[in-house]
Amino acid sequence: MKRNLITILSVVVMSLLLNATGVYAQSYAKAKVPFAFNVGAKQLPAGTYEIRVLGQSPNEIMIRNTETTAAALSITRSEGPRDTESKLVFDRIGTQYFLTEVWKGSGTGGMIVPTSKHEQELKKELQLAKGSAGGNEEVVVALK
Repeated sequence: MKRNLITILSVVVMSLLLNATGVYAQSYAKAKVPFAFNVGAKQLPAGTYEIRVLGQSPNEIMIRNTETTAAALSITRSEGPRDTESKLVFDRIGTQYFLTEVWKGSGTGGMIVPTSKHEQELKKELQLAKGSAGGNEEVVVALK
């Protein structure tokens, strides 16, 4: 009797976990990004993008242009819930944009995209040229 109960509970827990994973895989948002931008080492053109959470971990995302086949994958770091609107946050350094954050809405956690080597190099160059730590700007695009 005890063995049957443990088996049944195990099956229930596994099915709940698989269903939760399916929800993450289907979770996405859209945004119209009016400029070309970088995700890691990949540069993506301006356009309408779909952002999907992939796999069993909510820290894997795919950013895909719905008008072209351009896409990028990124492993992100989770950020705790904040009272913020659904948005994509970009770092503008000179004329280049880098995706840095994805927020799904008020009360939900965000995803922080790691800084690429190229972005770090540009920040250093800008810092040397300007002689200060400033120079980059945060740009926000609303998610639909």
